[in-house]
Amino acid sequence: MGLFKKKIKIDSKFNKDEFVAFHMNNDLKHGVIKNIKLVDGIIYYDINVGGEATWLAKDISEDKILKIK
Repeated sequence: MGLFKKKIKIDSKFNKDEFVAFHMNNDLKHGVIKNIKLVDGIIYYDINVGGEATWLAKDISEDKILKIK
């Protein structure tokens, strides 16, 4: 049993540290992707949201995320 997990290449639309937006509770939130994971064929993102008081939005599915231009 190794100490390091094998990195799995996830074919995601968005990349780590990319600035994105997503809808949560009828509000548009902006943040930076911190983690990407694949669960049962669905890609989920953990997104660091906020300005002064940052928080982590966990398990946001790829279809809920918008690219910022």
